[in-house]
Amino acid sequence: MGHRAESRAGASVGRQESTARLVEGCLACVQQCDQLLLGISDEVFAARPGSDSSIGTHMRHIIDRYHCFFNGLESGCIDYDDRRRGTRIETEVNIAAGAIAEAQGHFRQLRSGPGREKIVVSELVHYDGEPTRATSTLDRELMGLITHSIHHLAIIALLARASDHPVPPNLGKAPSTILAE
Repeated sequence: MGHRAESRAGASVGRQESTARLVEGCLACVQQCDQLLLGISDEVFAARPGSDSSIGTHMRHIIDRYHCFFNGLESGCIDYDDRRRGTRIETEVNIAAGAIAEAQGHFRQLRSGPGREKIVVSELVHYDGEPTRATSTLDRELMGLITHSIHHLAIIALLARASDHPVPPNLGKAPSTILAE
């Protein structure tokens, strides 16, 4: 095997390890969502304590992003504006739990299968204009899902505490924050 072939093979293994680590990070976020849903009532889930949003709306937003991601992997273009706003995921815990279980299954499949290296992403980045399309990678999009989920889980933790619902340890905390504590 020549030097270039060895280099490409090594890079491929490194990418696979990186992707596997990122999928595990996504699964950790999904697990946090699942833990939060245990024992929460539909009333607390849909409540808007001094806010325009609820735990359910943030949970739905996380799930929507996953849905867009997986649909985009199939179609070849991730359209993060193709969201399902106003669904029962926002108000019914059992529906949200089912959607979380579905996302978990998709991430587990992704862990074992090859992914596209380059991905086209589309998203409206300003209300006055057309969606922006850009080239990305599977790893970059997985990393984005993790940070996006953690951000919304942090808001969910605030809303849960405002409703006196117990919050799992480290919910919505970045891994670097957990390590620094």
